[in-house]
Amino acid sequence: MEAVSMKVFPRTPGKKYVKEARSKGLLPVNIYGKSLEANITGSVERIKMVKALHSPKGRNIIMSLEAEGKTVLAVPYRIDIDPVKNNIAHIDFLTIVENEMLTVNVPLIKEGRSQGEIVGGRALQVLKEISVRCLPANIPEKLTVDVTPFDIGDRILVNDLKYPEGVTPNYRDNPPAIVVNKGRGQSADEATTAEGEAAPADGAAAPADGKKPAAGADAKKPAEAEAKPAEKGKKK
Repeated sequence: MEAVSMKVFPRTPGKKYVKEARSKGLLPVNIYGKSLEANITGSVERIKMVKALHSPKGRNIIMSLEAEGKTVLAVPYRIDIDPVKNNIAHIDFLTIVENEMLTVNVPLIKEGRSQGEIVGGRALQVLKEISVRCLPANIPEKLTVDVTPFDIGDRILVNDLKYPEGVTPNYRDNPPAIVVNKGRGQSADEATTAEGEAAPADGAAAPADGKKPAAGADAKKPAEAEAKPAEKGKKK
């Protein structure tokens, strides 16, 4: 299991010492966890910590923290952002055990263009992150979902997503992660009509030079042009 090593410098609790640490280029941190006899108050190198958080693992990066003469494994549990400077003001770490399951939030990345979007609908991402349970070594960088085959009215539920081995969703129910809805001001009948008009456009006769029209380009423009007058007629 890969972990980023970082030294935790001692720090006395209190605002005065927090400001002093920041003036030296350090980032105030606290370390909590059942494996500790007492919570640890300290500071780490700001530049090194920010660089670690910008790695592919992001906030789920595993840290090997050297503090008070011992080394503990931990993950960022809470990151406070300064609302004025828009930078990291403070980090709380939670200790972990290598062979114990933990719960983390993993980014969900939507890929492709759904069939519903092609006919004027929208693919709405309900969940930006997915809560999962796994061992520290199995924490995924991200989860991806290809929305290409989904049409208007389709829902991609949390349990429908693909998870790496050893990773399971952490939900009592099965909420939707992505929903494909009709477009704004578009009825279900209009969506069906637009879908029917778009199909012949893809199958239109090829030009004299034998080249097939590019999918998603000019072939779809006639269907879009026909749909607009229909909407104006309804407003009258």
